Amino acid sequence: MFSRRNRVGLAFTVPTLLFVVAVMAYPLVYLGYLSFHTYRPLSSNEVVPAGFSNFVALVTDSTVTSSLLVTLQFTVASVLIEIVIGTVCAVLLANVMLGARSRAGRVYARVLGSAYIIPFAVPAIAGAYAWRMLLDTQFGPVNAALGSRTPWLVDFPLLSIIAIDAWKMTPFVLFVLLAAVMSIEPTQYEAAAIDGAGSLRQFFSITIPSILPVLVITAAFRAVDAFTKVFDTVFATTAGGPGDETRVLPLLIWRTAFTHLDFGSASAQAVLALAISLIFGAALLISQRRVAR
Repeated sequence: MFSRRNRVGLAFTVPTLLFVVAVMAYPLVYLGYLSFHTYRPLSSNEVVPAGFSNFVALVTDSTVTSSLLVTLQFTVASVLIEIVIGTVCAVLLANVMLGARSRAGRVYARVLGSAYIIPFAVPAIAGAYAWRMLLDTQFGPVNAALGSRTPWLVDFPLLSIIAIDAWKMTPFVLFVLLAAVMSIEPTQYEAAAIDGAGSLRQFFSITIPSILPVLVITAAFRAVDAFTKVFDTVFATTAGGPGDETRVLPLLIWRTAFTHLDFGSASAQAVLALAISLIFGAALLISQRRVAR
């Protein structure tokens, strides 16, 4: 049934896959179990069945609703900025790399490409704390350059964390799209240039249609990632404030679980976040299939 090569491949991969499934399955199953129970260690060590009360609370609790809206705003804005800037930078970098003929030009292209990856290589917490210093009201270089004393993390908290996330994750989008741009057949641009199409026309008529499937998949991945993993940036910069203006859903889940020690409600909130992420990803992947057709 299987060739010797396939059997050897299965022998190496199946144990690893089973281990990964087991490691992922237990937390997910236990998360679902706790979401239907009440577990507050401060009041009782018992895990008491709660039915759907934790999920009903999600609908009636304005805290969850506001956190969800903030998270959606952050996700849409940050992903949109990353896709736009990443696409433009990918095209420009591809032009530099393809146009490099001399040895010095190739070295310049490599150095430029390496410089782009630096924000993505910086740990999220380290980058967030660095941006706190950059946006400092009195001593921050941003205010010094603008000649102002704007408290960015107080007056524009959501805009600030969107900018920080875009700064960190745009390189990821850039290099994924760079590979797609580099794979476009150069003869298409040559034919378009002969027909009199300018750079802008070539961008919208050749580049965007050619990389659109990759663009949609990248947007889907980043949307799910931004929705579920915004915790570290917010925690290190605004801590959800001022007030609740940047209280994203992952931060609310963390507070519910580890500050209020209400693990049942936190599990229900986590299930909600997981469900929305799956819907988000599925909707974008379905649209990608339609684009690919």
